[in-house]
Amino acid sequence: MTQMLHPFTDIFLLGFIAGCSLVAALFFLRFWRETRDLLFLSFVVFFVIQGFSNMFVISLRHPNLGSPLLFALRLFSVLVVLGAILRKNLSQN
Repeated sequence: MTQMLHPFTDIFLLGFIAGCSLVAALFFLRFWRETRDLLFLSFVVFFVIQGFSNMFVISLRHPNLGSPLLFALRLFSVLVVLGAILRKNLSQN
């Protein structure tokens, strides 16, 4: 049987990471508004999904078990960035 040693520390760190992700999304949103480059918009989507998924993990009863929906959302956010990178590189040729 495993037990979390400091659950408040875990909650604090997950909240801090979620907040930093949302701040990073705001920076990329500003860059996107200036340039209208879809790569910046894909990073906005990535950081918003990552931030909200970390906030969702805090609310889980057993956060170490994870959730298939959570993993699918995180995979989607990574695929959005990958798609934007591929689109940007292939369109320049």
